[in-house]
Amino acid sequence: MPSLKIYNIFPFEPVKGEGVTLIDRNGKKYIDLVSGLGVNLLGYNDKYIKKILSHTPSIIHLSNLYYSSLREEVADMLGNLTDLDYVFFTNSGTEANEAGLKFAWKSKKGKFIALTDSFHGRTLGSYSLSHLFSHQDFPRIKADIKFIDTENYDDLKREGKDAAIIMFEPIQGAGGVKPLTREAAEIMSDLQKSGVILFADEVQSGLGRTGKFLACEHYNLKPDIVTLAKGLGGGLPLGAVIMKKNIAEKVSIGDHGSTMGGNMLSLRLAKEVLRRLNSGLIEYVQKLGEYIDNKYKDKFKIRGKGLFRGFDINNADTVQVKMINRGFLINILRKKTIRLLPPLIITKETIDSFFENIEDIIE
Repeated sequence: MPSLKIYNIFPFEPVKGEGVTLIDRNGKKYIDLVSGLGVNLLGYNDKYIKKILSHTPSIIHLSNLYYSSLREEVADMLGNLTDLDYVFFTNSGTEANEAGLKFAWKSKKGKFIALTDSFHGRTLGSYSLSHLFSHQDFPRIKADIKFIDTENYDDLKREGKDAAIIMFEPIQGAGGVKPLTREAAEIMSDLQKSGVILFADEVQSGLGRTGKFLACEHYNLKPDIVTLAKGLGGGLPLGAVIMKKNIAEKVSIGDHGSTMGGNMLSLRLAKEVLRRLNSGLIEYVQKLGEYIDNKYKDKFKIRGKGLFRGFDINNADTVQVKMINRGFLINILRKKTIRLLPPLIITKETIDSFFENIEDIIE
């Protein structure tokens, strides 16, 4: 029985990894600038991750019906890094967004505002608030949802006055690596002060990828709800909904649940990921981001922050194939945008090598 053909799969199979490099069955090496779609924050074959995996405990999965000191320890680490109060663990980003939408709704029912070009996941609620899927013929939740162009500030102010919840990505990933504007962030902050719940989807932009633990920090935004996933589990499935106390207080026992959310092995890896982020890795990403800005931002018209970057080129699909042939794995969005989500351990030398090669191809 073949697997369902739902992705465009490239005709090579990585079988080993080391640092930011993947190696296929024929021994060819590839610099991975996608990192498993933003998951492998610490690259491949990390010695600390390997050590944890080599000492697998007798309990890999523990039902959420039982107390776990490890779960509480990781929750405390997330609280210290975000200044938020409570966390609920899930398996993925879309599950985190589903839970977050329910928690927000419990706190304040009413109109949702989401942004044009948004992508929040593929399950029913997150799909319904994903503008990129508005053309697809699948069912959506029956809720009052208004999509706003973030640069149409008058619409954002007007529609926001009677909104209950605003869901947004500080930097839109699938939408083309589009950062939130300062003006939109200021309007959202004002609306939050008037009682609107601010829900930040940081599944792709969080965990230090932009040079801050949360990308919202670049805008001085302090959301009521934040979702994380991607690299949180160190390569294993793990998501999280982090929220303020006033949101958590409205959630009752039985309102939501997750059989596998926050399994013990994923949480052990998450503890190591968060330890590393809190031990200089975020500052390292910040410096790399400054390096990219100073050397390449104007030349390639690069958008984004830190190691969450995108820029547009002509014939993107052709360029992608040529870069793969040269040993660089890149991601193409909307047939024109190169999205860069490399492991956070990438070096300046590797960044230079990528830009030198792509410049050679596109000129």
